[in-house]
Amino acid sequence: MVLLINCSNLKAGGGLQVADSICSLLGIFSQHNFVVVLSSSFESTKKRISNYPNVNVYTYDIPISVDTVLFGRDRFLDDLVVRYSVDAVLTIFGPSRWRPKVPHLSGFAMPQIVIPESPFFKRLSLAQSIKWFIWRSIRQWSFNQSAKYFWTENPYISEKLKKLLTNKEVYTVTNYYNQVFDNPDAWSRTVVLPEFDGTTCLSISTHYPHKNFEILIGTVRVLKAKHPEFKIRFVLTFSEKEMPVPSDIKDCFVFIGRVNVEECPNLYEQCDIMFMPTLLECFTATYPEAMRMEKPIVTTDLEFARGLCGDAACYYSAIDPKAAAEAIYKVATDKAYAATLVSNGMEQLNKFDNYVQRANKLINILEKISK
Repeated sequence: MVLLINCSNLKAGGGLQVADSICSLLGIFSQHNFVVVLSSSFESTKKRISNYPNVNVYTYDIPISVDTVLFGRDRFLDDLVVRYSVDAVLTIFGPSRWRPKVPHLSGFAMPQIVIPESPFFKRLSLAQSIKWFIWRSIRQWSFNQSAKYFWTENPYISEKLKKLLTNKEVYTVTNYYNQVFDNPDAWSRTVVLPEFDGTTCLSISTHYPHKNFEILIGTVRVLKAKHPEFKIRFVLTFSEKEMPVPSDIKDCFVFIGRVNVEECPNLYEQCDIMFMPTLLECFTATYPEAMRMEKPIVTTDLEFARGLCGDAACYYSAIDPKAAAEAIYKVATDKAYAATLVSNGMEQLNKFDNYVQRANKLINILEKISK
């Protein structure tokens, strides 16, 4: 079979890590030939897979145009389907803005569409609520137009998507950490954090509004007021320009900007706690990454987080900086409790599809729908 892997619409966020992991494994599926279309954000991935004998790689950023948005047509991608006699297409995460003329499996990772009850939406103004309603309606329409088959990384999200897109088939294939975490020789150690004799919390994430990183400002103030002897800093993988911090607490933040997946294991090694304040998620790889690197997790007490982390996380009331502060303080100061979270995390990893299983399952679905 000839399968086209479409990553032309991915620019930032966790989707890059998932796409990199899947594409890096295509060489082991020698029974198939792959046409891989990567956006310009995948230079390191392109270098890694270009020598696979069963893979042809192209760099292409799908445009936002009338043809793609309204009609689902893109000349470059359509031509690849014809030129290589493609049997089926996998878009890692949609909406693809492209509707192939062959069976199409699209990943779904937009919780904003299927979790309207999230506290994220309850804090919006009327104008913001209208804006988000329009955003969700457009994305839902786009998903509905682009594919018949979908996959999500979380059974909780799959059930919600089935209710939303009632005429579609929805599969569940979980996320996992990238295989680079199991290959220390591939780790990049170029990011060296400043010396610090306190507790370091790491958040590897793009600064999306639903990630709720602004809670950190209140959280730091609470910690300074209630536990003045407690030294804390947060390492964030975006710029200070995206989240300005008051001058009196700047010493509690380290902004290192976007990092490649090869740099992530080294960052975990230099930190004590993985903190994830997200209010909306289908799946975030930072959960299994932290489990793999044996770091305790502090995250929001929301259904998607509990479903993914189980007993491997300390949960706090999602939009309460005081609760976040106390959760962090508890994990940082109660070493036995933190060790229990780490142990539970190693067990929780067994409940996910690992990176090979994920790639296998996705290709099996493509084989099935192509027939």
